[in-house]
Amino acid sequence: MAPRGLDKELSLFEIAVCENQGDLFEESQYDFNCDAFDFVTKFMNSEIAGSLDQDLSMCHTWGIKQIGETLISMVEIEKHSGEEYISRDCLHWVGYLYRYWAWWLGTSSRQIILDAPVALACAMYDGYHTLDMKAAILMFLRTAPHFY
Repeated sequence: MAPRGLDKELSLFEIAVCENQGDLFEESQYDFNCDAFDFVTKFMNSEIAGSLDQDLSMCHTWGIKQIGETLISMVEIEKHSGEEYISRDCLHWVGYLYRYWAWWLGTSSRQIILDAPVALACAMYDGYHTLDMKAAILMFLRTAPHFY
């Protein structure tokens, strides 16, 4: 995926893909009974996420159930302990943020999870979730080891 400019605006299709990834992350510990941090990290490093990074992919047409089940069949993911749950709103925001980041700047999913690990993204949710997506991404990039 080629780097993009800061002035890029997402299309309605791209926004729908962001929503779908938000829904996927939200359901990781509920519908899929997985540890959310492990699920998200392995997803962002997966071939599926890499495919979603592309402008055209069959994975863009998949629902969250198909994506989640395919991921679980490809890699071993820790089960949810049944103790503490990450809020649905937080997980949705992280999924949406990561996909928006990939579409907006052309950053690979693998690089995004390095620059904003899921534990950090969840910790930053309270302070960043009211920001515009672009502003939230730029805040993460300021703390990343390098700028694009």
